[in-house]
Amino acid sequence: MAQCASVTRGVIRPRIDRFSARLRDCATRGIAPGPPLALGDVLPALRVVFGGTQITVSLHGLAVVLGVGAGALLAVRRAGELAPVLVAVAAVAAASLAGGHALFALLHGGHGALWTGGLASTGGVAAGLATAFVVARATRRPAGELLDVLVPAGLLALAIGRVGCFLAGCCYGRPTALPWGFVFPALGPPARHPLQLYSAAGDLLLFTLLPRRPGAPGGVARRGCIGFGCLRAALETLRDPATTDVLPGGWLTLPQAAALLLALAAGCLRPPEPSIYASGPEEPCAWPMRRR
Repeated sequence: MAQCASVTRGVIRPRIDRFSARLRDCATRGIAPGPPLALGDVLPALRVVFGGTQITVSLHGLAVVLGVGAGALLAVRRAGELAPVLVAVAAVAAASLAGGHALFALLHGGHGALWTGGLASTGGVAAGLATAFVVARATRRPAGELLDVLVPAGLLALAIGRVGCFLAGCCYGRPTALPWGFVFPALGPPARHPLQLYSAAGDLLLFTLLPRRPGAPGGVARRGCIGFGCLRAALETLRDPATTDVLPGGWLTLPQAAALLLALAAGCLRPPEPSIYASGPEEPCAWPMRRR
């Protein structure tokens, strides 16, 4: 325990010194350091000592794992047919992580393993949706029925993952004077919008508002994609330009354009008939076609 405390002090002390220096610099230059309630710290990693070995766990990575696990459990619980949903969950999770890493590497360069490189959620969402359609075709299941299970699970996973973004101090928002603004230690003042927490709360709200038993296949997925696209496009207006990819012209970002395109595409699709996947087990009469 003494060793762990020593390591913690060694990590936190330099951060405090750098933060105090930034406060003095802002005072000298006449820049407002932000409201007092904004002062705080994030926890990018958790260090645990077992015996003489120190283990460092990335809390961002841990949040991603917990999000994927929670989404998978939700999808399995809501599945009308277990086998295709299990295949879809595994394939979509792997494709989303790979797509997020690939887009980040394509836009920003660099290299690294899946857990050490950056992740772009736009690439993850696009790869996940494309994989869901491929799995639906391979398993000969209607894509809308499969997406009715996967979209709510994805929203839950994103909500948990965004908490990890906040702990890692990435994807932050623009400066703000609002009382809940947050000063990220790596940046210093002024306080900024905790955009990661806005996204987490918004995704979680969308997840809770989605119906569990739609009247037609694809109905849940359609509402979820429209809501997510509109939410993401709106929140991008609060995002710091240094943490996003601005398209030529400067009036739209890549995540914003992708989100609007997703919402538009989902809005143009009309579910044709009642779904079987999003029906709960407590309603056996919800599957009349399967009793023939």
